[in-house]
Amino acid sequence: CAGKTYKLCEDFESGIVGGLPTGWTIYQGYGKGAATDVGLANDQFHSGRMSLKSDSAMTGQRRVQKNIASLGVTASKHWGRVFYKVQSPAVKPTSGVLHITFLGLSGSNQENRVVDIVEATDGTHQWLYNNPDDHGSLGSSYNWKFDAAWHCAEWYVDVSTKSYRFFSDGTEVKQIGFVNKSDSEMVDYTAIIVGSTFYQTPPSAWVMWFDDLAIDDNQVGCQ
Repeated sequence: CAGKTYKLCEDFESGIVGGLPTGWTIYQGYGKGAATDVGLANDQFHSGRMSLKSDSAMTGQRRVQKNIASLGVTASKHWGRVFYKVQSPAVKPTSGVLHITFLGLSGSNQENRVVDIVEATDGTHQWLYNNPDDHGSLGSSYNWKFDAAWHCAEWYVDVSTKSYRFFSDGTEVKQIGFVNKSDSEMVDYTAIIVGSTFYQTPPSAWVMWFDDLAIDDNQVGCQ
């Protein structure tokens, strides 16, 4: 984040391996959650020497959250970006699907899942805009597949106009974007939540890393 002027910049370089990033707290999941299901790690990173790692085979695992109320109007109208990497080969469901949230925005006890996927048994996945009650949710075609590389996810939200856009590695996924969507369940945001959490039990531990998170009034991009 050195030299960056983003409204929020987090490179996960502050803290100790196994601990929480400085300024972040635990977001308790609905599952039991192991003590090591989320924390800083130095085994993979997009830049610097550390990243945030999620590692669990249990549903409803814990994530980390950071208060963004201090961003003012930017909290509820902004561009965001995060880099992520999934351990290869990625875990695939043996039947049905795996629905996994990577990043959410929350306020008033409501989470809008703005970086969210569903993976099929063949390893392909779709992108979603999703809410816990599934109302107002939208899903794309299953046109993506996990590999061993770092990838970039970008989102745009404007709560006042109930608007959302999403980009995967710089390409807009228009199937899940919307404007004036009355059932989007968008609320004024006070926190950002990062870390994988899933809603069906995977056959083995799902492991992934997050790095170089940013929020700004203008599109951040994947550079």
